[in-house]
Amino acid sequence: CRIYFMATLGNAGKSMLLGGTGKKLLPDNLWKILPEGPPSLTVVEGVRGTKLCEVQPKATWTLENLVHAVSRATSLAAEEFRLVWKGSPIAPGKLPDALLALGDVGFTITLVRVDPAWVDALDEALAGLCPEPPSLEDLCEGRLGIVGEGPLLSNDNRDVALAAVQHNGSMLALCTEELLHDKDIVLAAVRECGLALRFVPEAMRKDREVVLTAVESDGDSLRLAKEFQGDREIVTAAIHQEGEAVRHASYELKEDRSFLLAAIGKSAKAFLHVPPLLQNDKPFVISAVRVNGDVLTYVPREVRTNKEVMLAAKAHWAGDGDAPPKGDGFVRMA
Repeated sequence: CRIYFMATLGNAGKSMLLGGTGKKLLPDNLWKILPEGPPSLTVVEGVRGTKLCEVQPKATWTLENLVHAVSRATSLAAEEFRLVWKGSPIAPGKLPDALLALGDVGFTITLVRVDPAWVDALDEALAGLCPEPPSLEDLCEGRLGIVGEGPLLSNDNRDVALAAVQHNGSMLALCTEELLHDKDIVLAAVRECGLALRFVPEAMRKDREVVLTAVESDGDSLRLAKEFQGDREIVTAAIHQEGEAVRHASYELKEDRSFLLAAIGKSAKAFLHVPPLLQNDKPFVISAVRVNGDVLTYVPREVRTNKEVMLAAKAHWAGDGDAPPKGDGFVRMA
């Protein structure tokens, strides 16, 4: 097949793209439907994850511009909140390049409510999470550089703790045992980072709402919730977030073909966690490549070279499969 990379063609690339036969391969209105600016930014509240507003940034925006837009949309004063992305407050100055790049897939930013009276204590607590990167020796010995002299966060400064876990879920590692049984604290932490479930006491890991929130944040956190690996709703939420989370599903769920196909549709690598018998089952493989043509990469050779399997993959990429093909920056044409 012919493959054309389209990520950064620029103005020069707006000339007509032709195939080896001289025929048009792309529609005349292609450049009209491509995004002309950064994607929208959805702002959610850190404690409950509810959507607060959506803003449309410009390519020149700074943090000040974003804070002003959010403040107008939410009626919150700028000093009453912080905006967090990928576990860290957005730094002053121009917004991160990733947020301002051309695209049509938006990003989610977390709004964390703060109080000027204790914001300095919050910064001190956040600085204690990982004062410096652990050395190779520390890693080998299991010292991850997460905790210092002892828990910094307790019920005495619960507001600080709640804000801290919204910044970074791993701040649970610096919470007292009492706070680790505070459901609001735990939910806010696993919503920010699903894998923060590893710091949650066993009793709280049996709470269905806590586990569901964690897997919706990071599907791989399902491995930390063994009691729910046979729960269809929770496992479905996990594979919706990360297809490969199917590896942690119970044996019974892995026998369900429709369930496996849902995971494969999300991630071709999920096929690697399909029971071996099904990996060599031609009808199942055909169904798999019809929902995700990339599966062909992971199919055993003796099945992969089967004509019917290859035709099913071709049908998927031609748009005639059982799920839309994933572009991933490429246009694939037979």
